[in-house]
Amino acid sequence: MSKDALYSAAASDLDVIQTDMAAIQRSASALALVLSGEPDLPDYIRHKDRQGLLNKFSRNMTAMKDAGGLQIITIADAKGDVVARMHSPDKFGDNVMGRRKTVEAAVSTGKLASGIEPGKAGIGIYAVAPVIVDGTVVGVVDIGTELSNTYFSPLAEKLGAEVAVNVLSEGKLINQSSTENGNSLLPIETVQAAFDGRPVFEKAILDGRDMLVKAVPFESFSGDKIGVFEIGTDTTEIAAAARTALLTMLGVTLATSIIALTAFFLFAKSLGNAIGRLTSTMGRLAAGDLNASVEGEGRPDETGAMARAVQVFKDNALKTRELERQADEQRNMTEEQRRRNAEEARIRAEEMAEATNGLANGLKHLSSGDLTFQLDRPFAADFESLRSDFNATVGQLRGTLGSVAQATSSIDSGSREVSQSADDLSKRTEQQAASLEETAAALDQITVNVSNSSKRAEEARTVAIQANESARQSGAVVANAVQAMGRIEESSGQISNIIGVIDDIAFQTNLLALNAGVEAARAGEAGKGFAVVAQEVRELAQRSANAAKEIKDLIGKSSIEVGTGVKLVRETGDALRTIEAHIVTINQHMDSIATSSREQSVGLSEVNTAVNQMDQVTQQNAAMVEEANAAGATLATEAGRLRELISQFQLGQNGASANPASALRQTAAAMAASPRSTPAASPARSMVGKIAQAFGARGGAATAAAIDNWEEF
Repeated sequence: MSKDALYSAAASDLDVIQTDMAAIQRSASALALVLSGEPDLPDYIRHKDRQGLLNKFSRNMTAMKDAGGLQIITIADAKGDVVARMHSPDKFGDNVMGRRKTVEAAVSTGKLASGIEPGKAGIGIYAVAPVIVDGTVVGVVDIGTELSNTYFSPLAEKLGAEVAVNVLSEGKLINQSSTENGNSLLPIETVQAAFDGRPVFEKAILDGRDMLVKAVPFESFSGDKIGVFEIGTDTTEIAAAARTALLTMLGVTLATSIIALTAFFLFAKSLGNAIGRLTSTMGRLAAGDLNASVEGEGRPDETGAMARAVQVFKDNALKTRELERQADEQRNMTEEQRRRNAEEARIRAEEMAEATNGLANGLKHLSSGDLTFQLDRPFAADFESLRSDFNATVGQLRGTLGSVAQATSSIDSGSREVSQSADDLSKRTEQQAASLEETAAALDQITVNVSNSSKRAEEARTVAIQANESARQSGAVVANAVQAMGRIEESSGQISNIIGVIDDIAFQTNLLALNAGVEAARAGEAGKGFAVVAQEVRELAQRSANAAKEIKDLIGKSSIEVGTGVKLVRETGDALRTIEAHIVTINQHMDSIATSSREQSVGLSEVNTAVNQMDQVTQQNAAMVEEANAAGATLATEAGRLRELISQFQLGQNGASANPASALRQTAAAMAASPRSTPAASPARSMVGKIAQAFGARGGAATAAAIDNWEEF
């Protein structure tokens, strides 16, 4: 049982690590599909725009590592030439087509390819998604994580275990990573045997701890066996608990056995001594020694009844002796009387001898353990009660021991049922413990997701407040613009008035010039020069009037446009005020969402704590059920020993005498060979949602679509 518990713990640790690796692979696959669907990614790949890719994705590398443990993002074209590595920006331009089978598969099939695969720095878990445009693969998105100490150390610390990875290189197994000071947990010969296919479950002592190390080989994406995982489970507490439980069980079993055997032997000894004394007394009485004392008359059981019957026999013998004495006194009686008395004495002596011999024979069978014997031959009337009492005593004793045998069979059946029920309960308890453990892990991930959602809601609330403030400032700017437009409109009116005055001045100047020309004509030769000046003044006045008219027309049009601008600015102000009201509403909703997210995070934390406590209690229940199963097996063994002792008596009952020791040994063997249950397979822990949140709304939508197709916990 202790060995089964140790192997079950080691197998459970291996299942947890394999489940986590499968979850990492699914996370990488989902994120690769999300990023490959980015609409602007094909243009980056076609133009070899390395800097654009780095600007787009590198800023989210830290969040991705923290959220999902994914360390590597590589973008390559359809030929396998690396365009950019987000995790190592200085390395690009090399070709990975020859050594990366997942990349070849993604390019050739146009489908997602994922699995364990060797890389430059060592093996890792990779997922490669093709970037497809119009049915043609133009590039790939390669996402993964290295199976190094950075990945295994948190898992090992959480499980209290040690993990080592050995990789085949140039025909030899070499250690790639190890949480145990960078060394393999087992000798290289044992690791090689595990690589060759032999099951390896070895005990080891690491840093003073008792460890059980399981070594299993693993294959690459292409199906080649490339290395061995070593998982060391700390069995110090299990071994100590097993030793304590074993000592406790042995002590309780020994004490119970001693008490039961002592009680049975005392009962058997008491019964044997009483029957022996009665046999000896009957022998002495049969030999004619009537001075023998009959012991045990005061006992309330069958032995007391037998002693009282023997006392009757003794009393009858004394009466017989008295009769003989009286016969001697009657010697002087007549011959006929003496003959008749002698005949009666002979008959009585024969009857007494027959009764004595019959009882002696019955007591011999009784002392040999044959409780089926009965005194079938009737005794004389005076001794018939003695035969009936003997037969009743033997029958009652046979019934008592038969009841004991039936009780032993009931104990046997009950212990078998208890053991089977305890074994079934142990299986269900172990399965429940495994399910609770995975439930606790899933709740951890859900709690992290809700916490991230709360943070995002707080950030969105902050952005909404900033947008609200910007809208308020924009409204103030628009109001100032409306006022400026009004002042411009007022200035345009004043300019129109001034232009009207200039137009009037030009008209008056034209009239004056015309009058001056008339006067110059009247003056004759003396007025020619003045006539020329008057003509020029007239032409200037005419051009001034035309220019003033054109300016007036332009100012009129400008006034119309300014009015339209004022109207549009007012409408813009109204729209901004409406937007400000909407932003206030959005801010209120975001505040409610943030508050709800915080409450959900607190509630999930409490649920997570409760599930962890249930997990611990279920583990303790499983240990208690295993102890109960062991106690049932011990009880069946002790019942077998009791039935072997009872089988020394012949009870004449088929059910009670049919080889009880063999049946009990079969029961104990069946309980010992009952199969152990294995923990229920753990469900996948979904971690893609919180990773894809770092890459914008498009990535989030694609991730949500991918998650909808996954099995929910």
